[in-house]
Amino acid sequence: MIERWTLVFLLFLSEVSGSYQNRNPKFPPLNLYIGTDGDGFGAGSLPLGVQSPYGALRLGADTSNTLDIPIIFDHLGGYHYSDTHINLFSHTHMFGAGVQDYGEVGIMPVQITNNKELQKMISKENGYRSAFRHENEIVEPGYYKVQLDTHKINVELTATEQVGVHRYSYDRIKNKQPAILVHSSYTLQKGACNHSQIKIDSANHEITGSIHFRGSLSGRFGGVTTYFVITLSNWGKFGTWSNGKITEGQTEVDGCSTGAYFILPDEETQATMYVGISFVSLDQARTNLKVQTNMFQSFDEIRAIVQQKWLDELGRFEVSAPWDSDAEVKFNTALVHSLSSPTQWDESNGVYLGFDGQIRTKPDYMQHIYTDLSIWDVFRTQIPFIIFHDVQRGRDIIYSIMLIVAQGGDLPKWPFANGYTGCMIGSHADILISDLVMKKEHDNNLNFTQVIQSLRKVANQNQIHDSRFDPSTYIQYKYVPYDMDQHSAPLTLSYAYDDWAIGNVLNAAGLADEAKEYYQRSTWFENVFDPKTKFFCPKNKTGVFHCPANALEFLDPFDNRYVEGDAWHYRFFVPHNTPRLIELFGGKENFLQQLNIFFERGQPWTDTLLPNPYYWPGNEHDLFSVWQFNYVNRSDLTQKYSRWLLNHAYTNQPNGLPGNDDYGTMSAWYIFTSMGFYPLSGSSTYLIGSPTFDRIKVSRNQGRCNLLINVHENSPSNIYVQRILLNGEPLTTFPFIDHINHLKCTNANQSTVQLDIFMSPTSVFSLDK
Repeated sequence: MIERWTLVFLLFLSEVSGSYQNRNPKFPPLNLYIGTDGDGFGAGSLPLGVQSPYGALRLGADTSNTLDIPIIFDHLGGYHYSDTHINLFSHTHMFGAGVQDYGEVGIMPVQITNNKELQKMISKENGYRSAFRHENEIVEPGYYKVQLDTHKINVELTATEQVGVHRYSYDRIKNKQPAILVHSSYTLQKGACNHSQIKIDSANHEITGSIHFRGSLSGRFGGVTTYFVITLSNWGKFGTWSNGKITEGQTEVDGCSTGAYFILPDEETQATMYVGISFVSLDQARTNLKVQTNMFQSFDEIRAIVQQKWLDELGRFEVSAPWDSDAEVKFNTALVHSLSSPTQWDESNGVYLGFDGQIRTKPDYMQHIYTDLSIWDVFRTQIPFIIFHDVQRGRDIIYSIMLIVAQGGDLPKWPFANGYTGCMIGSHADILISDLVMKKEHDNNLNFTQVIQSLRKVANQNQIHDSRFDPSTYIQYKYVPYDMDQHSAPLTLSYAYDDWAIGNVLNAAGLADEAKEYYQRSTWFENVFDPKTKFFCPKNKTGVFHCPANALEFLDPFDNRYVEGDAWHYRFFVPHNTPRLIELFGGKENFLQQLNIFFERGQPWTDTLLPNPYYWPGNEHDLFSVWQFNYVNRSDLTQKYSRWLLNHAYTNQPNGLPGNDDYGTMSAWYIFTSMGFYPLSGSSTYLIGSPTFDRIKVSRNQGRCNLLINVHENSPSNIYVQRILLNGEPLTTFPFIDHINHLKCTNANQSTVQLDIFMSPTSVFSLDK
């Protein structure tokens, strides 16, 4: 998701030499630098640092280039691989999104000669930053280490769900004193601080404070407060700063240019700092700190616990491709990224801040509450992937959405922290609910009455929060009129998909007649399909199309008639009814020709600085397109192009993602595609592609139903599927496979579903079959 198109890029390109390989033999091969580089629309925007799986606290370095020139689009996640300096370490980050938010509680260890040098550091923005080098970094799930060259300090980080643990080892330097700076008013997004305070309790060696910030998303609902409690075992002199001026011995300060400093005793060469955060209260931050560290276990003990959590999650997946080691690295790295979001919102003892601003406790039937749901992105891949391999977590995510409805009144588009943001288009929570229901993975805790009421409301009424375009007008015209909203075509396409999903849920609830109404509404995409150009175009109230005027305009990714794309990007966006789209094109041959052009002309475009005007692998509305060849009996082209994308759009380099990861969306696309099947979100259907491994094993739902895929005669040239056996019998539904009928263990005695896929160097399927 890239929310703002009008951006000025100041770009400094750096040569990437080699790729980082995980140094801990306990973990499978990884390269966690993937997604931390790239420029413009090719920036992965992933933070680099530490967190627990799905943890709210994402502690990592916020970096800058040599000249300290801020390039916002390169720093949406705080860290950029091309940078040479670390500004400080902050404790919350967005995860691969296309906007800036979070990034609070900044901390930086330094070494100083005297207060004058400290004053000089504080008085200048990023005046205490330090040079660093990648060869002095170690990056593992749950552990990060770096040498700060300027200050001669070795930094180690680990993190629980709401606690960051820092360990600093200081080189002894003559006439230098070790110190720690706490920038309490820091926000990654410049100017997002609304109010901040910090208080020092030297008797108990505790630092407390809070920051209320209003970032790109949080500012839309009034902002978010992060509370923090920090413990540090020993310090000598201390003080605060405000507006660049230090005051020694002062214990309290507030404002949006404030912080505190702590000078360690001269004999101290190592310090461990514990930072507990909460979105509920100071007391809850203190509770998180004590509970999640088991009353302040050592750094190494906490690191071991956190890394074991990661090992347990990653250990449920096994892939093997001796002929393509990069594929294994990319897959395992994508897993780490997928397992990092959405954000676990409940804190120790199940406490969380509700969408009504009230402090609440999670229901007993849920393991966790989740937020930061980038729904426009994650409904396509990330949440279907979670439902596929970890159904309890998938349920909790959908139930979290329904809790938002109960507390805030409306289905959300892009819930962030505890607020509605109105970000992006559509009401794609409809599709997420449909995905869980159609796969029959919900349980009795899904309140169908509440679900149906909320789906009816979003489709037919103006919501207070995150509403569709005026539903009554949409229903009157059966499309969004261009003279009332410039996004006429993409909105209509989105609502058609959403209404199909609503029909699915109603049908599953036994409301077949009402479901038919929504299935009919799901065909309204036809009303913005221009039969002359064979493109989806905006249409005004009198029925006149306003298509791009010439071939170049159809390829303008900044055309404000479309949302984050051009006319080509939306040309095939009817995932829920590709057969009808084929008819609109005039049949299989015409559809195939145009879809093939989309990919053939997109392949030469290798630079990601600007969007590819044809197939754009770095944004969401195109993610399903490569699977649509299956609907015209040309699954060989799905196999050909999907394998090409795995090898070219995704690489084992820091710029190895084609665009923003968007809370795991691109990573989950890679995971599904490399396993050789892909979800039609909102349904129980998967479409088959070309697996890139010889063997794939997934321990699903805590080992209750494993998936084993054996791929025979696979190689870089054997990319075409010849035949598939399901539990030893031919798969008769090729190129489709069903979540319920094929991938579920059907009884208590079955613990494994086995697919045997036989590959060939030549294509097997053709248009005539």
